[in-house]
Amino acid sequence: MITRLLRLQHTAAAHSSYVVRIPNANVYRFGDPDGARPVLRAVDWTVREGESWAVVGSGSGGKTALLETLLGNTRISRPPPGGPLPSLSLKPRPINEAVYLVSFAHRTRASGGAFYDYTARYGAVRDEDRVTLRQSMFPEESGLKSFIVDNSYHEWEDVSLQIERRARRFEELTEKLELKHLLDLPLVALSNGQTRRARIAKALLRQPDLLLLDEPLTGVDFKTRPTLLSLLHSVHVSNNPGIIMGLRLQDPIPEWITHVALVQGGHVMTGEKTAILEKLNIHTHEAVRSVAAPCNRSSNTGARTLVDMQNVNVRYHERHVLKDIKWSIREGDRWHLQGANGSGKTTLLSVLTGDHPQSYTQRAPTSALTLFDAPRRTHATTQLRARIGVVSPELYNAWPRGRNMSVWEAIATGFDGGFVPLGPRGLGVGLHGELSESERAWRADRVWEVLRGLGPHTWDGADLGAGAEAGGESVEEFSQRLFAALPAGAQSMVLLMRALVGRPPLVLLDEVWSGMDEGMVRAARAYLRGGGIGEEQAVVVVSHWEDEVPWGVEDGVKRFRLEGGEGAVLL
Repeated sequence: MITRLLRLQHTAAAHSSYVVRIPNANVYRFGDPDGARPVLRAVDWTVREGESWAVVGSGSGGKTALLETLLGNTRISRPPPGGPLPSLSLKPRPINEAVYLVSFAHRTRASGGAFYDYTARYGAVRDEDRVTLRQSMFPEESGLKSFIVDNSYHEWEDVSLQIERRARRFEELTEKLELKHLLDLPLVALSNGQTRRARIAKALLRQPDLLLLDEPLTGVDFKTRPTLLSLLHSVHVSNNPGIIMGLRLQDPIPEWITHVALVQGGHVMTGEKTAILEKLNIHTHEAVRSVAAPCNRSSNTGARTLVDMQNVNVRYHERHVLKDIKWSIREGDRWHLQGANGSGKTTLLSVLTGDHPQSYTQRAPTSALTLFDAPRRTHATTQLRARIGVVSPELYNAWPRGRNMSVWEAIATGFDGGFVPLGPRGLGVGLHGELSESERAWRADRVWEVLRGLGPHTWDGADLGAGAEAGGESVEEFSQRLFAALPAGAQSMVLLMRALVGRPPLVLLDEVWSGMDEGMVRAARAYLRGGGIGEEQAVVVVSHWEDEVPWGVEDGVKRFRLEGGEGAVLL
């Protein structure tokens, strides 16, 4: 009895030193037998107390699959003794409360499959859109708003210690993440970067024992990035909670990360950061920069003006979001739209596309918005959607993920700019409700062209889900795959194809690489530089990274920067 007790105590002590322990096991999707193709092969991964880990790899499959394994969303064969999280299995807290995943690579599971109106953020008129950031973080304490705002909890004798601690944590997090001035804004009014910071703060308020952050730096501006990383480091060091980060291959790895689990082609390589990066020669963000030759594009001076903004303003009561914007976009232009989180980039793009209600109110002589040679108010929004190709986080999150839409049909919706397949073969119906035979044939050819130019055979072995790999199936087979069944990165590639398929005069690429793995990014950059965008088409790229823009200064790229709602062309 004593020997058995000592053995159990020794086992418990050993387990308590392991945060993660998966000893040489395959990982399968639930429902797949051991004879099926595993999602991850021969995973041998140990995380000990005091180590700082990043899971680096595919934004579309393997990296996220490894993080999902820690949540119990995949099947490990053979199951490790004590489970994959030994130290947490010894605690009385349920694992689903002890471990929490915040993913910025794709929409949450609760979002459902139906399309939702992502333009609601510009009006915020529905009751559900009036929920503020503060209310979303403290929904159960709406009656304590003044207590939280005034930090006067010491005057409340009946407030529990738990609420006090949470309120102090709330104040600390909103201060460090620069969210205080946003607390009383509707959630739908926050920028993408602000929303990411708010989601991290909300996750920390849940007080998990282990926090998994998948692509937390995507969409976060340069100014905020060091602050966010410093906070995450201090949180991890204090083990309040422990943090494991998921990063894309092209993301910079924070200095305080000590170990890396590299996921490529269904295999996981683990070890100290320096050894892993030296072996693969992945040192910095610039390591994946395109080395394609300059495009040698000719000057487009005198080309037709597609967009002309003169003193464009957007206001929400006392908030002045865009201030007297002057910007012209001509045929053949390549623009890099820059600005910190909350500077107004997404609002500016919504004015360009006509989605913003205030795009109708820009009228001479005080302001003017001209799109394709005519005032914005003269264009139907459906016409603009057919003439402007868009990739954005809002579109990605809102995209309908019903069970019946194929990859082909998703791409073909780009001709008319809609969100559901229309017409024979899903090729659309055009502005007049019916296509001629020649139009229908041209559209079908264009779908095949973008599939051949950007399809999975160009992605260097990226994961396609359901046990498939890029290069392992034909373009025809991929075109019939269900869009909703694809991993996040593959969905992003399909939506890029959709934006390009109709050869629209204007293309807007907002965080276009989000969720993609390295092979996908390389393929897309090569396609865009190699003729995927015509000489007469204009492109606006939104990114916080200079080297994520497919074209450089030598290719004639221009830069427009927003700061505090004011815009200027950078010389």
